[in-house]
Amino acid sequence: MSDAQQQAKQVIEQIKSTENPEGFPLLLQSLEQALNSIPLSDPFHMDLLLEAGEALTDKGQYPDADRLLQRAFDQAEASKLKGRQALALGLQADIFRAQGNYRSALSKLTAARAIIGQNPREDKNVSARLYILSGLNNMSIGDYDSARSDFIDAYQTYTQINDLNGKAIAANRIGTIATMVAEYAEAERYLQESLKLARELGNRHAMAGALLNLGEIKRLQEKPAEAKPLYHEASVLFAEMGLHRGMCIAENNLGHTSVLLEDFPAAKYHYLRALECAKIAVLIPDMLDTLSGLAFILAERGQCDDAAMLTEFVLRHPAHLQETEQFLKAVQKKINRQGQASLNTPDPNQLEQVIQDTLQKIF
Repeated sequence: MSDAQQQAKQVIEQIKSTENPEGFPLLLQSLEQALNSIPLSDPFHMDLLLEAGEALTDKGQYPDADRLLQRAFDQAEASKLKGRQALALGLQADIFRAQGNYRSALSKLTAARAIIGQNPREDKNVSARLYILSGLNNMSIGDYDSARSDFIDAYQTYTQINDLNGKAIAANRIGTIATMVAEYAEAERYLQESLKLARELGNRHAMAGALLNLGEIKRLQEKPAEAKPLYHEASVLFAEMGLHRGMCIAENNLGHTSVLLEDFPAAKYHYLRALECAKIAVLIPDMLDTLSGLAFILAERGQCDDAAMLTEFVLRHPAHLQETEQFLKAVQKKINRQGQASLNTPDPNQLEQVIQDTLQKIF
């Protein structure tokens, strides 16, 4: 590996570990300097762009991430490297998904799959990654059957090429879907497999994901006290890696769990941490998930009009997740306002104001 390649790798690792968004411009400048010394036709140059783009996506730096991924795609297209073209499109799709734009994500994923082909003889690792990304997008819109099929395809592909890290991630995703459709025995089997592999490999990302979903099983089985330590361990791992998206999900779930335990001070703490992470990484679907937890608190306190308005706001917002919709069914049952629209429901573009107003009402 050349000095320029090593320098670029070091900068990308700094991007992955940094917690301060103000540091990204300087890091990107250092990355560009290193990349300028690596030929555009060098596949390693494209791989660095792809890795940096994915790291910036995890940090919520979407414009810069998209710019680097587009450069990777253009270079891969010029070099006729189909796998890298497809991966660039898949990672661009994940940027759309993170922001709740599921239709645009699907368009990118469809284009990526068309490039690589349905049954590629080469680039099987890329094919498996596309299955994961497609499954996540299908999961977000509530198409659990398609998501499960995608994750199983990824699991089988990773098994075939003996990629244990990939297999750990795919097993985690299968467990997630099984959890969502209340198939808890199957879910726990895959999640425990994922956790075991992740611990053996020292893969903190996969460990955190497995713990997060094992906690979700306990919460859905109405065992919030057992769910809480699992969510907490997951949140700590995500925080250590500087992954705001994962940390946001874990903190939201800790908030939901605290509500079920009627520990409202703890709920406030976790929801505020979730909102902080969501703001840093511009995670609109996760902000809406936080609001669903706050709607539950309002309903518990008998503030049914406020709870009904907030529920309607979340459900009308195009970026809300299917699992958020499921969570709100309990709120709707409490306020006995299922499906009823409110004349006072704000527009989706007033999300920030709704968050501020709701926090003021509750805390």
